[in-house]
Amino acid sequence: MTNPAQVAVCKREPGPICQYNAEEMRDIASDLAAHGLTTHLTDARAGLDITAVRSPSGKREAELIIDEDGYAELRYWNPAGTPPDQVVATALRALEAVSAP
Repeated sequence: MTNPAQVAVCKREPGPICQYNAEEMRDIASDLAAHGLTTHLTDARAGLDITAVRSPSGKREAELIIDEDGYAELRYWNPAGTPPDQVVATALRALEAVSAP
């Protein structure tokens, strides 16, 4: 099992909330597409959001969601048979990547 004391997790202080306009959201979607992700920009009543996947193969792909308020969500599936310590290690690496200053 991964020892939580061995994994450094940075904490960010609360700051101003991001706000992206429609042009910036299109730029984000375009940049993600340029890196090989399939993107979909949705203009819903609640606002704009981008959904991006590496390839829409019908498999359980990792998915990235970004909205106009700066909220970002990463969803992924652990492969069948992944030991609990690897599940924790992967989750902590992802958290570290998005928490770094």
